[in-house]
Amino acid sequence: MDHNTTPVPADCRPAIDQILSAVRDCCTHGHLVDVRDSLRAVLRPDRPLVMLCPHADDGAITAACLLHEYAVRRGLPVVEVLLFAGERNVAAPWLNDQKKITVREGEFRLECNVLGAEAVCWNLESYNRPGYEPTEADIAKVIDWFARRRPGALIVPPANDAHMAHRMTRALAAIGLVGARLHDALVLSGWTPWGPLPQPNAYFSYDGEAERTKEWAIHCHASQVLLTDYTQYCSHLGRAYAALTREWAEGHSLTGRAHRKEDRFVGVELFQIESFDAARCRSTPPDPIHLALGILGGHLALDEPGSCLTPSATNHAETVAVATV
Repeated sequence: MDHNTTPVPADCRPAIDQILSAVRDCCTHGHLVDVRDSLRAVLRPDRPLVMLCPHADDGAITAACLLHEYAVRRGLPVVEVLLFAGERNVAAPWLNDQKKITVREGEFRLECNVLGAEAVCWNLESYNRPGYEPTEADIAKVIDWFARRRPGALIVPPANDAHMAHRMTRALAAIGLVGARLHDALVLSGWTPWGPLPQPNAYFSYDGEAERTKEWAIHCHASQVLLTDYTQYCSHLGRAYAALTREWAEGHSLTGRAHRKEDRFVGVELFQIESFDAARCRSTPPDPIHLALGILGGHLALDEPGSCLTPSATNHAETVAVATV
């Protein structure tokens, strides 16, 4: 020890140890997988890839290249679900609210045509309720749709998304998964302008042709591009993610395929594959998706209707250990 260094006060040692443990117990950084490898096991003709869109342009911004790859190039079922069409942020004062809703729905369906996806519009009543609180009819509609369509993989906004409509979309996704008992569905969080991914662990690399398709999909939303042109934004972001992903993947090829040269790929869409984390069930606020994964995986149990979530008997020791960190 440097003799000129003041010793650490003994009464600070417990606080220092607790602070260091907060970093020590975090997940490791840097391991990214090709999302196509994870999707291969869960997507089938009867188990579609589903993108839940809080707003009409969220699918294009978040995952247009991935959606187009599976719908057009692979011929697998891809569904974009628009939860809230709505009249807000349509800069056309000469239109009434219903016409504005029609405009946004039309833009959404046009985007789905470009990407090759099936368009579904829920128009949930919660759009016009404080905090986007869903009605009983909204909840029943979500559960019924999940039970009938049984998504093999689901793309939702990230947990740290600041937009209330996006946060409610994540909650409704969790409700759909639990209500339809879809314990085997793969859940992906996708990047949105309202909340970047806190811990990305999967990527989808795309080429110039796919990037142009993404630009076309974004420009389907004329009412929104007039306000914010996400075309340039997404292009620069995808290219930045491509550079970062090469570093996170420790220099490995992003293609994973010998017959494709990496220089064909110009950008990356980032995702976070979700797996149950008990700590995120006790965060403030708790993450709805991790509550759902905990219930479906048997990590959490409901003692009785209306009760709080509690550790299941088989996973009690594991959950308590996480809680005491």
